[in-house]
Order: sequence, then structure tokens, then C-alpha cells
Amino acid sequence: MKKISLYLGLISITIALVGAGCVSFGGAQNVEVPQGPAGMFLSEDKGVNWKQISLLPTIAGVKNISTVDVYKIFTDPQDASALYWATPDNGFFYSYDEGASWQQPEGDLKKGAVYAIAVDPENKCGIYVSNGSKILKSDDCNRSWIELYRESRANTRIVSITVNPFVSNQVLAVLNNGDLIESTDNGTSWHTLQRFPKIELVDIVADKLQKDVFYIITKSQGMMRSKDAGANWESLKVTMKEYREAYAFRRFVLHPEVAGRLYWISTFGILYSTDSGDSWQPVELITPAGSTHIFGFYVSPKNVDEIYYTATVGNRSTFYKSVDGGKNWITNKLPSNQLPSILYMHPDKDNVLYLGFTKIPQKK
Repeated sequence: MKKISLYLGLISITIALVGAGCVSFGGAQNVEVPQGPAGMFLSEDKGVNWKQISLLPTIAGVKNISTVDVYKIFTDPQDASALYWATPDNGFFYSYDEGASWQQPEGDLKKGAVYAIAVDPENKCGIYVSNGSKILKSDDCNRSWIELYRESRANTRIVSITVNPFVSNQVLAVLNNGDLIESTDNGTSWHTLQRFPKIELVDIVADKLQKDVFYIITKSQGMMRSKDAGANWESLKVTMKEYREAYAFRRFVLHPEVAGRLYWISTFGILYSTDSGDSWQPVELITPAGSTHIFGFYVSPKNVDEIYYTATVGNRSTFYKSVDGGKNWITNKLPSNQLPSILYMHPDKDNVLYLGFTKIPQKK
């Protein structure tokens, strides 16, 4: 059986994307499939048709960046037209025209991995970025950068950053070694807020609909929740215990308009909660639990029953859509055979979907 490593140059990026070290593509016959482009795609009809949006205007002309991997998409809470495309080895790109064109920041953030991007909810030109070893900030919309924090411990990376949507001077960041650090002065100074020994952390998410509520995502121990802006944390692992392999993380989404509604994507499949993680229910899928590698996921901001995800079975990836909460599913072909890593819906235009692909590494 042919095994394709999903290690994208950085182990934590792989975990965040797929929640596993490797995934099998192909079967006994080892059929080669034309792979197509990576980069970003846009659909204006909820996933029926797709077009590439991977253009980078430069002084020398327009460059096609469809060979660049998409690790994650970050957004601006003040501006629905602003998108940030983080990559595992090409820095990051940003767009202020809904992805029609992309730009790159000045300085060293044009290369290497970018793990996290967070935009100040009160200042759209205030942007925090982690490249793993540093937290940097721009106060002038990507024109210049200052270093705020440097991590010197070996094999320790800053994997996620979030800004309190209600108190924007509070910035929280998690490190893969289990540390949670905090700044209460917009990143000027930092201190350790919590330590979670022997737990690998992959993400921290602020709840923009519930004041002082934050979620920490772990690699293999489910999630944790704070209701007091990070001072105290409780594990929600026990609330998922009846679902086999639910602790192995792949994706986490808060519904953008319905407070307390969460979606947890894991090796098990898709779970949803209506009470901020106190209890969970499975979304019924066509495929059996644990049989697919689910990558991209999103839910309509205007309709909780309208769900989208991408999944890979064998050497085939498919786009799935339900308009009745998972009772019935529509499937469509994807525009590339690369790994469909990211899905995102425009917050104001629910017909518009963004889809990012990561190249499948060639077998050596």
C-alpha cells in the first residue's frame, strides 16, 4: 500500500491539517492520479464550480502562485474582504479584495513557515504573526514588522495566536510544548499564564460571541475551555469519551453567528455542540465513522444546517454539502487532486466559498 506522508516540512502543521502522521492514498493497484494545482480556489455557487484565485501582481508582471501550499486561512474581524493565506514554506500572502489578487509582506515573512496570524479586532492594520520561533507585529498593514517575542527552547514552537475580541490589548499564544503565554499590553511584554505538561497544543481560539471564553486545542487530548479570559481551564475530554478516536484533532470551528455552537472534526468524524462543548452530537455522514480523512470544513454563517467539508478516501478527494444538518448529502468533484486542506465561507456572501489545496509530497 502506498503511503503518502502528510508531513509538510513541519510536524505541527501536519497535525493541524489532518491530525495524523500519514494517510494512505491508493490501494492494491497503486493507481497514479494526475494531481493538479495547489493554491486557492473560489466558488460563487456554493461549491458547484470553482476557479483559481492564485495571482500575485509584481513589478515584473502577474505571478501565478498555484504551486504554493495552503496551510491555513486567517481573517480580519473588521473587514470581510481581507484574507491571510499562511503557508508551510513560503511565508504568507494577504488579499484585500476577497482573494482576487494577493500580496506578500515586506521582510523575512516572504519565506519559511507561518504558523499563526491574528488581526487586532480594533485595528485592522495591527497584525500579529508567528513563524514558530518568533511573534512579530505590524502596525501599518504589513509594511514593516517588529519582533515582540522570541522562543529559544529547542523543538518549541509558537503555534497559535489569538486576540481577545472584547479587550484587544490581551493577546494569548500557545506553544507546542504545552505553554500558554499572555500579553496584556498589545504584545510589548509577555508572561506564562498556564502550563499544561506533556500535552501538545496546536491552537487557541477566542469566542467572539461570548466574552472571556477561549478554547485550547490539543493534538490528541481533545480540547480545553476557559470562561475567565484564560485564568482557569477545564478539560472537555470527558464530554467526547463515547466517540471513538474523537480526541485526535483535525479541525475546530466556532459557528460565526450562533453563540455556543461548536464543530469538532477528528479521526472519528464530525461532532457538534450547542452548549460550548459541555455535550456533543455526531453529524451523520455517508461514510462510516473513522473511514475518511476529513480536511476542510465550514458551516454557513446564515444556516446551521448548511454544512460543507472535504474528505479523502483512498486516492480520491470529494466535496460534501448538506442543507439539512447531515441527513442528506450532495457530493461534487473537486478542482484539484491535491490535498483539500482548507474551506472557508464569506461571512456576508453565503454563496461564496474558498478552498485551499496543499501538494501531496511525491513518493521518493
